[in-house]
Amino acid sequence: MKRFLTFSSALFAACLMTTQLLGQCTADFDFGDATLGVSPNPELGEQFEPGVVGESYEDILHILLPQFVLEIDSTLPFFPTTPLDSASLSSVVLVDLNDTLSTTTLDAVGLQVNCNNNGDSGNPCSFLGGNQYCASLTGTPSVQGSYRVDIYVTGWVTVFGFPFSQEQVFGSFVLDLGEQGCTNEEAINYNPNAVVDDGSCLLEICLGDVDGDNSVTVSDLLEILAEFGCTEGCTTDISGDGSTTVADLLELLSVFGNSCS
Repeated sequence: MKRFLTFSSALFAACLMTTQLLGQCTADFDFGDATLGVSPNPELGEQFEPGVVGESYEDILHILLPQFVLEIDSTLPFFPTTPLDSASLSSVVLVDLNDTLSTTTLDAVGLQVNCNNNGDSGNPCSFLGGNQYCASLTGTPSVQGSYRVDIYVTGWVTVFGFPFSQEQVFGSFVLDLGEQGCTNEEAINYNPNAVVDDGSCLLEICLGDVDGDNSVTVSDLLEILAEFGCTEGCTTDISGDGSTTVADLLELLSVFGNSCS
């Protein structure tokens, strides 16, 4: 069932909530000799890229579906030659990992998915067995949070000339939406709401010591003044807001004269 879990979770982005063809991805991921696959693959610790609230977001999911049902799960009660007809989305629910009784949708957090089934059927969120597909997850995140993605998938096979379907729910992917900032928990300016590290982490135990001499002196003040107004990649960002401003000067002055040696 683990392989079925991966396969079904992969359908989440490819089946979600839109039939738009704008910004379609290309199904060109190299799966090698595999007959079933997904990229990113949560079983390998891979997840969708985190999104920053208020900033444009895009990630691409690649899906390889097998030709036969037993390639998904060898324990299923089908013949080895029973083909996988198709698989499609029933529904998707985002579960707030900080409050599992609270749920929402992709649309509610500012995201959508453009399905690309290569024109294999009239429903762009329906996928045929034995083919590779992809989907682009795009939008501008509007809500901060960490979500488990519960995917309700319906698979179709034909048994003795009759169509047979089964719906299952899976939740392998985690989608994190938040801020840019320091993501290192050992840093003095760690930001628990940060999902994208902006390089601002301060691991020094001596606050205000920007020149690394274990003391806060005029030398540190001069370094801040030399970089004053910096807005990206700032080495003197004491406050952790991503820039060197008056806030950093005030932080340094509050500990001026301290020695950490």
